[in-house]
Formats: sequence, structure tokens, C-alpha cells
Amino acid sequence: MTIALVSVGHAAIFVRIADADPIVVAAFRLGIATAVLAPVTLFFAYSGLRALTRRELRLIAGAAVFLALHFATWIASLDFTSIANAVVLVTLSPVWLALYGVVILRVQSGHRMWFSIALAIAGSVIIAVGSAAGGSTSLFGDGLALAGGIFIAGFLLIAQKARQTVDLLPFVTLVYGFAAALLWIAVIALGLPVAGLSGTTYGAMIALALISQVIGHTGINWAVRAIPPTLLAIAILGEPVLSSLFGWAYFGEGIGWPTALGGVLILAGIWLGTRAGGALPSKTGQIG
Repeated sequence: MTIALVSVGHAAIFVRIADADPIVVAAFRLGIATAVLAPVTLFFAYSGLRALTRRELRLIAGAAVFLALHFATWIASLDFTSIANAVVLVTLSPVWLALYGVVILRVQSGHRMWFSIALAIAGSVIIAVGSAAGGSTSLFGDGLALAGGIFIAGFLLIAQKARQTVDLLPFVTLVYGFAAALLWIAVIALGLPVAGLSGTTYGAMIALALISQVIGHTGINWAVRAIPPTLLAIAILGEPVLSSLFGWAYFGEGIGWPTALGGVLILAGIWLGTRAGGALPSKTGQIG
């Protein structure tokens, strides 16, 4: 689990190093991950692939749309705002899921759940106010990170339905593959450059795919079954902290008081929500 979190925590670092359009970076990330996982899935889970129904394929395709949008917006956010802001704000996905459960699905929630949601939203407002003081560019980046959190919440909603009947390997391989295909279509349609990039950029994108995506997210998915939910929730909430520390260590990015205070409120809100149960998931899902 520690290796998985450190791997995911480096995602923002690899994105910062990669000097390419965010959509290109996202396309490489998911494309390489698919290429690595496809032979493994064909060897170990071929029967699961053959057994997929049209309904399951539609769910996987729908989840892939949200996943592609998540990576495109979150990776883009790192061009405009700090690593700390980007990783903390995208972690709000459980809050959007909670609001969806309470407002749309009419899930019964107690005062503790509402308090946890209010706490997390207050934290995001503090971060946004701090970014506004630093200029509209940083605020735009915060908005992209928030959008990334909303899109990953949509992904998790659909993925939860798909995973009720689809095994892990077929699901992640196909959802990564479909999302990669969508991103590559966007790359071609927009005429974004993919050739002639620096060796450092290609290396960063390969590391992003192999370390953060394959090792990091695969490790977290494994941990869902191997580690108690409460411990898993605590561990995953440490990922934004790790990413922020890596941003300081590698790039000297300071963490201002709005980000620090807002981040504490957001993580506290998510933690209280997991303890309260109800509409808020017990794990944050994919981050970064």
C-alpha cells in the first residue's frame, strides 16, 4: 500500500516535468497503461472479457468518458495552479458523490454527514479565495481541479455499477483503453503535437503510466480487498499530503496558509464523512 501511495503521489510531479499538452499527457498515460495491462488481462482473465454483456460494455464506455475528462482537466490544472491546490481539490470527489446521494438519490443522512460536507466545501472556498488573491490564472487552475474531482465522481458512480458484475482486470483494461481512444481522437482532431517532444517529456509520460497508473492505481485497487476500509481511507487521504511534500521537495513549491487551512478542512470533512457512513464512500477512489 505504501508503494502504491508513493507511486500515485508522484503523478503530479511527472505531469509537471512533461512539457506537452495536457490531453497528450493523458492520452500517453492511459494508452501505455492499457498496452501493459492488455496482455495480462488476456492471459489471466480472457474468460471474463468474453462474458461481457452489452450492458456492461455500455457502462464501461460511459465510465471511460468520465475518466478521460477527469485526466484531461486535472492534468491541465497543474499548468495553472500549485500541486498542493490541484491534489487537494480533486480529492473532493467523495463530497460530490455525497451531494449526489443526498440531493438526487434522497439518501437519508444525519447531521454529521451535512457537517462533513460543509467542512469540505468551506475548505475549498478558502483555497479559492487564496488563489483569487494570487491572480485569475491560479483560480482557473483550481476550477479545473474541481472539475476533475466532479468527473472522477461520475466515473466512480458508473464504475460501481459495472464492477458489480465485471472483474477488476477486464474492467480497468477496457476502461483505460476506451478512455485512451477518446483522448487520442481528441489529440488527432485538435492537431496536438506528439512527435518531436523532448526525451525528458517522453520519459515523464512513460513513468506516469507505469509508476502512477499501473503500479499506483493497481496497488490501491488490490488494497481495497486486502486492507480494512477505515485504514484504507486514512492511507488514501494521505496522498494529497505526499504530493504536496513532493512538490516542495522537487520544485520548491511552498504551501500557503489558504491551501494548508483549506486542505485540512477538506480532508477532515472527507474523514468525518467516511466515519458517518451514508452517502459518502469509505474510500476516495482514483486520485491524480
